[in-house]
Amino acid sequence: MLFASYYLWTAPHILLGVFLICLLGRGLQRQLPIFAVYVVFELVQFIVLFTISLHSPFQVATYKWALVIGDGINSVLELAIIYELANELLISRSRLASVLRPALQAVLAVLVLGAAIGSGAFSEISVQRVNNIFEMIDFSSNLIEAGLVLALFIFARALRFSWNSWTVGVALGLGVSASIDLVSDALRAEWGNRAFSAADLTRMTGFHICVVIWLVSVFLAHRIPTFPDSKLKISDLELWDNELQRMVQR
Repeated sequence: MLFASYYLWTAPHILLGVFLICLLGRGLQRQLPIFAVYVVFELVQFIVLFTISLHSPFQVATYKWALVIGDGINSVLELAIIYELANELLISRSRLASVLRPALQAVLAVLVLGAAIGSGAFSEISVQRVNNIFEMIDFSSNLIEAGLVLALFIFARALRFSWNSWTVGVALGLGVSASIDLVSDALRAEWGNRAFSAADLTRMTGFHICVVIWLVSVFLAHRIPTFPDSKLKISDLELWDNELQRMVQR
């Protein structure tokens, strides 16, 4: 169990570092700048938390506050990423931008209201205020994120947009991670502290899957087969036009 915890904590962030190198090396950060900031912050947070965990004696209060503050910032960045994806994939490419933008805002408003009501169910998970704050922030952000990603896919499906780019991997990874996190929150709500280890492992597994999806999507995005002979060149069109004119003159 201890090995699994350390693996699921360190391995995804190592892969995330590789993903960041690929992202910056190919200049993809210009397409989703907020997402690039999120990736950098996630790595910085991991380094800080890992450094605190190695300190002897272990500073429990410092670790918890660093975790809560970091997750709060991550929650804001993740919501910003959802709107960034919506603008990149839907709003900026659609003639229905005036309809889609308020629709997404309405979805966000409903989800914020639902998250505010639902987060009250987690008020008795722990007697410690820090843990309560963490649970409320985490549950609310995951519910909003999963709902917005679902709405994003529904709009894309309805408008028949092509998702043949690495950005679909970003959206899919976020959706999978948020959905698994909600399962983890449900375990904690049902079983309390007895399910803490299982819920924590579930959460880390979800993030691991998310990073793998991101990494695979970046590599596959540049392996789309090309068929150089399938497109007509301008010179070919001019040649055909000349031949057609000769045939008509005859």
